[in-house]
Amino acid sequence: MAHRFTIKATIPNVSLQEFKKLAADTTLHEAVCKRIPGENLKIIESSITGDIYTLKRSYNLDVNIPDIAKKLLKDAFKLHRTDVTNLDILESTVVLGANLSLEASCDRFVTGDDQQIHISLAWLVKVPLVSGMLERHAEGEIRKFSEIEIAIVEDEIRKQLNQS
Repeated sequence: MAHRFTIKATIPNVSLQEFKKLAADTTLHEAVCKRIPGENLKIIESSITGDIYTLKRSYNLDVNIPDIAKKLLKDAFKLHRTDVTNLDILESTVVLGANLSLEASCDRFVTGDDQQIHISLAWLVKVPLVSGMLERHAEGEIRKFSEIEIAIVEDEIRKQLNQS
């Protein structure tokens, strides 16, 4: 059975139009990727075709386990992530894949006005075979990394707005 949850965030003092302009450039997305905690980041694709932005990447997650376990498990925590974003309406589909048994996807919506933007992440997580507890653990990790990513997005937005 699938587990569903939603993460919401607001970034104040950034207009929707400012965000739309920044989101239409691959620079913002790639800068955010490079700051997510993990190792061996590989940006496989980062391209805009019309109003559609596609970002595919893989990296080893920086999970909280002892170093010896990380060495033994090597690439067990390698995450494959694909984001496909409609830049006109600021809606995305995010799909996570991993070397471990995990199916996770998210519908991301960005709305707002002249004063702030709102981000909503509607997640669906399935851990085949052993669901329940592992899905809730996956939710905790997704929430943690989503909070980190949103903070990085806000910081990168502010940096890029200050440069213009």
